[in-house]
Amino acid sequence: MSHDLTAPVHWQGRQWAVTGYGIEALDGMYHVPFSEIPEAEAGPPDWLENLWHRYGTDRDDLAAALRVARSIRFAAKPAAARSAA
Repeated sequence: MSHDLTAPVHWQGRQWAVTGYGIEALDGMYHVPFSEIPEAEAGPPDWLENLWHRYGTDRDDLAAALRVARSIRFAAKPAAARSAA
């Protein structure tokens, strides 16, 4: 089963995609908005462990989606703006 992903699709893996919304599961069951994606220095987000324990979740694919989403979310922001995010 698949659903329409939010445009634009920046990256698509086996189970997860990085879209204009944030991180979306290709089956449409789970999604994480960009606003809930912290910088890498903040450590793993609270929701990551829950999604990793979801039945059948490809941990490597989700970790890759998180890396891509972080690079998109924080790429253009100067350091002062990042600390306020």
